[in-house]
Amino acid sequence: MKIKENDGTLIDVYAIYWIKGKTYFYGLVKDYGLSVFNADKVGVVDPTMSGDFIFFEDGIFFKPLIAERILDDLVEGDPKTYKRFIEILKAEGQIEPDFY
Repeated sequence: MKIKENDGTLIDVYAIYWIKGKTYFYGLVKDYGLSVFNADKVGVVDPTMSGDFIFFEDGIFFKPLIAERILDDLVEGDPKTYKRFIEILKAEGQIEPDFY
């Protein structure tokens, strides 16, 4: 899934979750990790979610985020976890091999 910010930046989405009737996305921000995007403030460019996703608590998450317990560290911008997540994405064909 891809979303577009108001400035035109395209973001790959690796989770969708719901809180109090609102929809949020976790999108990959290069050189950081995962950031939260309010669905009301971005546009959905590509609604297709490819890869292995699972339902967890109140959302649908890219399975390695949960299986490897890296979600919280990615949201906090931990560089070591970011590097590991990029390795996972490359191995699963989710991003180009030359992405960082």
